[in-house]
Amino acid sequence: MTNHDFWMSISDIINEGFTSEGLAKLNDYAEQFSTGKILYKRFSPSEQLGRVKGGTIHVIASLLAGAEVDTDQLFAPEQQNQKVS
Repeated sequence: MTNHDFWMSISDIINEGFTSEGLAKLNDYAEQFSTGKILYKRFSPSEQLGRVKGGTIHVIASLLAGAEVDTDQLFAPEQQNQKVS
């Protein structure tokens, strides 16, 4: 998944009105973030840890907020298993 694909996915979830499928995808992204499979370059390691400790809702809120801020899209989550450009 590329940066563009990731952020388009988040944008689609928002634009489609948070369907059950979209919410499931957000939960999956939050789980990947919490387990370190996705790293959000914009945040320092301590900030990432704080979001994880804050729980799924904080991770999801950060991702949704990032989708609405153009500069965050330049620092999109990086998947360790896949290269994100």
